[in-house]
Amino acid sequence: MKLSKEFVLRNFADKYIAVTVNDSADEQNAFITLNKSGAFVWELLQNEISYDEILSEIIKKYDIDANTAKSDLDEFLTIVRKAGMLHE
Repeated sequence: MKLSKEFVLRNFADKYIAVTVNDSADEQNAFITLNKSGAFVWELLQNEISYDEILSEIIKKYDIDANTAKSDLDEFLTIVRKAGMLHE
């Protein structure tokens, strides 16, 4: 899976906002707000990467258990899928 190149991540203070950069931005009105861990996963998704690889990186970076990491990753992926930001 990999993020669409039609979206970019911008940092404003401690907030991260993913927005569309294509010509139909007004029609789509697609954007999401991310926290630091969401921005971390966003950066991982800049290149082709598997679900298991992302999960492993989250566990390693945040030193959390696999169930918590999986739950958080699934929630994040649901959000970016609904916004049309993810290529699978």
